[in-house]
Amino acid sequence: MKIHSTLLRAGICGAVATSTILTIAIAQKGPATGYGMAGCGLGSLIITENSKVQILAATSNASSYNQTFGITTGTSNCTTTSAAAALQRQEAFVAANYHEITKDMARGTGPSLTGLLDTMGCAPEVQPAAGAALKSDFSGIIRAPGAMAVLDSTRDRLRAEPTVAIKCEFI
Repeated sequence: MKIHSTLLRAGICGAVATSTILTIAIAQKGPATGYGMAGCGLGSLIITENSKVQILAATSNASSYNQTFGITTGTSNCTTTSAAAALQRQEAFVAANYHEITKDMARGTGPSLTGLLDTMGCAPEVQPAAGAALKSDFSGIIRAPGAMAVLDSTRDRLRAEPTVAIKCEFI
């Protein structure tokens, strides 16, 4: 009985070690171009075909907890897109600087407004035009209650300004 439990433990440890080594080795290759219906994780790196075999990828992701590891560490195809990351930066910036941004927006210029436009990927040459557009529609933008609503209105206003929208990568 003691030999059986020792062999069982050794087998489990071997499986965990193999899974860990595979996850690290594949993660070092860098993120792939995407993943299928099973989501990110080791399974998305092994099964790249987006068809019914995705069930195997999902089983791999769920059974060894490598999807959780990938999400936590940003490996195994579990990376944030640049647009999503930019939106998170914008939300954090607006939440932290809301009052200063609204003051700068009312003037059409200022360091907080420049910082916000930077998080939106706006090229420096269009920032004066962006500031002017936001100033001209200031009362409409701040009408929405709360920092996130103001961010949404700001993004909408900048998208409506063709010369600005083309030079702001993350609006």
